[in-house]
Formats: sequence, C-alpha cells, structure tokens
Amino acid sequence: MRRVTAIAIAGTFLACSTVRPPQSIAIPRAPATSSPLPTASPETRIVRDGHGARLVSRMLDQVQAARGLPPKRPVPSVLLDRAALISRIRAHVSHELPPDAIRNEGLALQLLGFVPVQFDYETEEYQLLQDQLAGYYEPADGTMYMASDLGDEEATATLAHELVHALQDQTWNLEERSKYRPGDSDRSEAVSALAEGDATSAMFDVMIARSSPSSAKTAADLPDNRFEDQIRRAMEQGQGPAAPHVMRTSLAAPYVYGTLFVHALRRRGGWEAVNRAWDDPPSTTEQIIHLDKWLQHEKPVPTDAPPYAALGPGWAVADEDSEGELGASLAFEEWMGHKRAAEASWGWGGDRGRLLKNGDRAAFAWRLRFDQGVEAKDDRALRAYLLIVQGLSETLGRPTTKDARFLCYERADRGPLAVSRQGVDLIVLAGPATTSESVWTSAGDCTLARRWTTEISLNR
Repeated sequence: MRRVTAIAIAGTFLACSTVRPPQSIAIPRAPATSSPLPTASPETRIVRDGHGARLVSRMLDQVQAARGLPPKRPVPSVLLDRAALISRIRAHVSHELPPDAIRNEGLALQLLGFVPVQFDYETEEYQLLQDQLAGYYEPADGTMYMASDLGDEEATATLAHELVHALQDQTWNLEERSKYRPGDSDRSEAVSALAEGDATSAMFDVMIARSSPSSAKTAADLPDNRFEDQIRRAMEQGQGPAAPHVMRTSLAAPYVYGTLFVHALRRRGGWEAVNRAWDDPPSTTEQIIHLDKWLQHEKPVPTDAPPYAALGPGWAVADEDSEGELGASLAFEEWMGHKRAAEASWGWGGDRGRLLKNGDRAAFAWRLRFDQGVEAKDDRALRAYLLIVQGLSETLGRPTTKDARFLCYERADRGPLAVSRQGVDLIVLAGPATTSESVWTSAGDCTLARRWTTEISLNR
C-alpha cells in the first residue's frame, strides 16, 4: 500500500534525501553499521569544513550544467556523523507530523501481515534509513546535510543528487510542495517521486560525464529495466535485507518510478519537458507510473471511505488516506511477484483506506475502485481479484472461505484477512485484532468479515 512507502517520514523528509546510488557506477559504500540507533544531540556533532564548501561550489557548477537550472543563491553544507544525522531527522519528523502518524502506519502493516506483530516499526524504519541514508537537502534552511563517513565517490554522488534538490527548491519551492498533508498521501508520493526522479536522473548524468568525459550518453539512454534493477540492488546493501520486504520496496519506490517517469519525459522533450512537469506536477502515482495519464490530466475516481458499523459500537477512525496505484502495487507485491503486482494494480481508478481503533482493538479497511474497461471482457477489478486469490493461495495456503467474489483467511493473531470483488470495487479487510504489547489475538472471524464487506459494498 502507499503508506508502505513510509509516508510518515517521506512527506516531510524523504522527498529531499539521497539513498545510496547503484554500484554499477563504481560508488563505494560507507561502512555499514548494525548498532542500535544513536541518540546523540545533533548540535554536538556538527563539522564545518572549508574544503567541503569549495567542493559544494564546484559540484553546483557541474549540476547546473547537467540539469540546466541556474542557482539563485549559494547552498551551505554541513557534515554530520550518523548519530547527529538521524537525530536531526527525528526532530524534524516529530515537529512536522502528528504523534501517532508513524505508529498508525506500522499498525496497518501489522494487520495486513506485512510486518511482524511484535515489531517496533518506528525504530526499524529509522534503522533502515540510517543504513541507507547518505545525506539530505533541507528546504527549511536551504542547507545540505551529509554523512561524514562517506567515501569520495559516494560523497560526490550524494552532492550531485542533493544539489539538484537545492535547485528544485530555489526554482519551485520544494518546502511547500513536500509538506505532509494528512489524507493526501498519494499526491504527496507523486511529488516525492518527481523530485527524486529528477535528482536521480541528473545525478546519473553527472556521474556518467565524470567517468566518461567523451561520451555523449545521458542517464535517459540507460534501458529502463537495467536502471530499475540497479536501484533495487542498491537497496539490498548493508542492513537493508534484514528489514521487512515491504519497507525496502517502499523506500526504493519513489526513486525507481520517479526516475522512469523523468526519463520518459526527457526522451520526449529533454529537461524542458521535466520543467513543465514541475509547473504542472502529477497529482497521483498513477500519473507517475503511466505518463499518458499525466498528459491527459486523468483525475482519480471519487471513492468513498469504507463504513464500519458492522464492527459494532465504540470504533473510531484513527487514520484515513489514499494509497494510489503505487501503494496498491507495493501491497500486492507482498502476495505475489513484482510483475504480477503491477498487473493487478493496473486500472486503479481511486481508493480510500481507514485504520480503525476501539481501545486495544484495531482493524483496517481499504476500498479500491478500478476504471471501467471499454469492453465487457476488460474487467479490471476481476483481474485484480483473481491475481490476489492466486497470490494469497501461494503465500498463505488454503483459505478459510472462498467463492467467486470473496476470499478470507482466519488468523489467530491478526484477525481475518479478507479480499472481495464487488463490481468495479476491490475491498480488502484486515482484523479486527486485539493488539496487546505482549500478544496479539484475533477479535473477529470470516463471518464478520463477510458482513463488513456487504456493508461496504452497499455504501457506494
């Protein structure tokens, strides 16, 4: 799901950050660490370096030449050790987001079965970020912050990437565009993908020019499948493979799909076409994945949030959001391969999901509405349902209940997991479950899930 992309952090931070670049351009990694997250104060570990300032100035010239955006002011830089870097990020996120935003995201993933029930999602998210992060540009103060333990080539790539973010900010006000907006995650993810795709593509241009000065090739000349493989492999380095699969794919997603979107634009009209995308940015991740959807300004289909009276009294909405086509694809990828997940999410028209709480009980409901195919045989919701049935059968085995429109698994810890196809809608339910810190137990069954599905399907 889209929230799987760590929107609680991405909405305020990751839209302006660098993950470690692919090894195929010969960038050595900084030493990995498996130690617990540090808690040092950022103010005590800042290192300012005159040589670093000169390096930033020289790299800004190279980035300006590659990207074609003139800087409007200098970009100061600060080197931080990793303790200080992560501390700054924590402070920034806690200031910008509601207190429960990250915890709610983790709870939804736990209910769906994507991360373990006894799992400190927030701590593990920062741990993964600590390992993958090389630096970030902060729009609030116009400053670059870089990890102080980077090798020369990795530092060069990080500078190139982050200085593109600086130029984006100076030209299109990245701070305003990257603000966290509750309930509007799909739009935020689309902007994040544009920002990361732009910066990654330009970074590759700089690195290609440095390694092969006589070459006329650019990043847009790289085959899409080769590029995507490189980014995905880069995300598997260091401690990354120890994190749940959904966290790793979510971290990679804006870089992968954003760069493919930017490359498609560059092949049509160069960097000027990318600039036009900033002037009229994609409003959904569907537009990022399918360039023609952006060109046609296709809007999402209005989709009502799932009701929840079937759960009984005392329940309330803890969070509500849209996950988008990218979020759907990432969720389905937990049940099937990447290519089948993309096929299942194709035809996404709109969606709305709700995380619900009642004391120590929790449940999650997600309604996805698919576009209506031109021909009767082009039933996109049915195709998605059949692919999910196949994927869940391969992942979880034989279901508790299954018919042509409804599939359900009873789980002793997380409660029922149900998927249903109702016309052009796909309904996904997880829970209810009692979410004690010591042990989780089911608080429902497939009979309840079927009643809940019926309630949602009748509320259109």
